[in-house]
Amino acid sequence: MLSFLLRHRAAIAGIGFAGLALGFLVSHRGVDGGVPGPLGLVGTPVQAVARGMADSIGSVVDRYVFLLEAGEEAARLRREVADLRRELLAVEEVVQENERLRKLAGFRETTDLPLVPARVVGRSASAWFRTVVLDKGSDDGVGPDAPVLTPGGVVGRVYEVSPDASRVLLLTDPNFAVDAIVQRTRAQVVIEGRLDDRCRVLYLARGEDVRPGDRVVTSGMGGVFPKGLLVGAVARAEAVPGEVFQRAELAPGADLSRLEEVFVVPAPGEENPP
Repeated sequence: MLSFLLRHRAAIAGIGFAGLALGFLVSHRGVDGGVPGPLGLVGTPVQAVARGMADSIGSVVDRYVFLLEAGEEAARLRREVADLRRELLAVEEVVQENERLRKLAGFRETTDLPLVPARVVGRSASAWFRTVVLDKGSDDGVGPDAPVLTPGGVVGRVYEVSPDASRVLLLTDPNFAVDAIVQRTRAQVVIEGRLDDRCRVLYLARGEDVRPGDRVVTSGMGGVFPKGLLVGAVARAEAVPGEVFQRAELAPGADLSRLEEVFVVPAPGEENPP
């Protein structure tokens, strides 16, 4: 609408001035109160037309000004709503981060292990590997085979290190294996990854009384993981006729699909706390 008025401002101004002139002429009266000459015959209808045109133009302008102001107010309100949504999202992110950090701090107070906090800054894009990248490396005391944990349990172990970063082989990677114990029965097993959200429980003897929900912890054998760290819980155990070992699965205790902050356990003498 504004562009229309700007393009035709000369014509609109001309019409307005013409209307004002006609109104002035037809409203001019003689001494006797009448309108002299021919204008007396046509003055009234022309004056009505002129007034109508003036009223119409004024109405259009008033309506345009009102709509323009309403549009500007609506745009301002939309910007304010967008700003408030961004602020609310930022606050929610801070709240969730604080909750995660409280859990990490609580876990740190329950163990005597030296722990290096790290953030997950990358994840493997390959369908054949399960790895993540941390923002801590050898400069922070992180070395090869260092265990990686969360309050939920074992995450994996470091297998590649640079001065300021490290790559972690996750519990669910087929190349990962750890000696473990079924906590309730003390049955010795090996936990192995299998490229999905579960792990294999290997070498579980056929006669062992293992039930879904039984907790599985690290045995301390192998020299990588300290004893007693939670690996996960038995999800399924089944004795198959003719097989020496049960077929069993483990659900990891740590949520490996949502890793953001973790702890690395450096080798003795290598920890370098900030």
